[in-house]
Amino acid sequence: MKPSSHSTVFFLVVLFLASWHLFGGLNDNVTSRAAMVSAIVEQGSFRIDTYAEQAGDKALINGHYYSEKAPLPALLVVPFWWAARATGIADAPVDGVLDPALIRLGGFLIGSLPFAIIVTLLWYQLRRSLPPQGLSASIVALSACFGSFLFVQSGAFFGHLIGGMFLLLALLAFNRNHGIWCGLLSGCAVLCEYTNAVFPLLWAILHFSRGGYREFGAFVLGGAPALLLLATYNTVIAGTPFMVGYSHQVGYDFMHSSAGMGWPNLTHLWHITLSDYRGLLFYAPVLALAIMTTILARIPKWWKDPVLLPALLTIVAMSGFGGWWGGWTYGPRYLSAVAVLLFYRCLPSLASWRWSTAALPLFACFGMLCTFAAKDTVGFSLPTEFMHPMIQVVLPAVGTMHAIDQWPVLLGVPARWCSVLFLLVFVAAGSALHLADRRVALDRSKRA
Repeated sequence: MKPSSHSTVFFLVVLFLASWHLFGGLNDNVTSRAAMVSAIVEQGSFRIDTYAEQAGDKALINGHYYSEKAPLPALLVVPFWWAARATGIADAPVDGVLDPALIRLGGFLIGSLPFAIIVTLLWYQLRRSLPPQGLSASIVALSACFGSFLFVQSGAFFGHLIGGMFLLLALLAFNRNHGIWCGLLSGCAVLCEYTNAVFPLLWAILHFSRGGYREFGAFVLGGAPALLLLATYNTVIAGTPFMVGYSHQVGYDFMHSSAGMGWPNLTHLWHITLSDYRGLLFYAPVLALAIMTTILARIPKWWKDPVLLPALLTIVAMSGFGGWWGGWTYGPRYLSAVAVLLFYRCLPSLASWRWSTAALPLFACFGMLCTFAAKDTVGFSLPTEFMHPMIQVVLPAVGTMHAIDQWPVLLGVPARWCSVLFLLVFVAAGSALHLADRRVALDRSKRA
């Protein structure tokens, strides 16, 4: 198999698995973005007054409602939903009711597609960095991502995965000294999720230290369109380029001052890193193993690393955010981009030690058991008040409910059988991709 064909097949298989579940419900987060898309297409306006009752997350500015989310994910869906409406594939909304098809479309474009791109980029890097006869790049990439909270967001119209995808692409541009592309992609990441801004801020400093004014100028030039778009959007909805929609969010008074940001908190830091409440390393166990092996490798000048220091600062900063827990969510969703970049930075180190290679199946199985159980039952809807959501919410639901957001359900297949079928397809697909990796590696060794 040609390398290009191999990569295409891997991506399409992962995209199929990532699109098995397409959320079409009325979660506050997704309806806010869907309302913005529908308002633009139907009314040519950012005002979501018509959908205000269904849009749980919203900003109230000068008597009108707007989506308070970072705007790029919704703007990217607009042309696709406009095409669906223009061709008659989708009907006009009735009485301000958001179309579930719109929410699923957003889930595919902004959730499933970025997830598949992230997994493919991780796999591609692992193919080049792992020993040919050692760990399988396919198995590591699949188990790491599908066994993490990132997979639970796949198929949902959130902004975290696409923000992580843009940030990962920006990191690749940074590593290749492509300042303009790094700035442009970083800007896109921030327009998907404002908390991603820590990475480009530090990258700007590193660009200056590495290449002086020229490299720094290219980075700033690349990021300028995103800054201009954000300033224009803020001016349209709030009358000033310096105030984001979060500062006017309805029902969240803590957001009205400094967009909810405050001083770091040690208790919050514990819960978003290690605990089973929203812990990054609990809800991405392969990442925990990868970080351990990376630390043991004795990182030289880690403070100059384009991933490690920005990731650490982002985590600390999020511990001071007023809504640090993330609402009804599986894992620390505000740290999704951090997880993506740490995966890229740390996964190759898994092959550095025999004990980590041996421990990988245990960590991977634990992660996938948790995520598959959540995906098949409550999804990302883990209530805020439960401090041990896996034990208190997910496990009691196993066997008593099955996700109805699986696409075969729309064809009339019972949800229970869809869940079993997904597991079979996942195992078969993972095995096939692993064997394909081995065949390609064998072909390369023969040619060498």
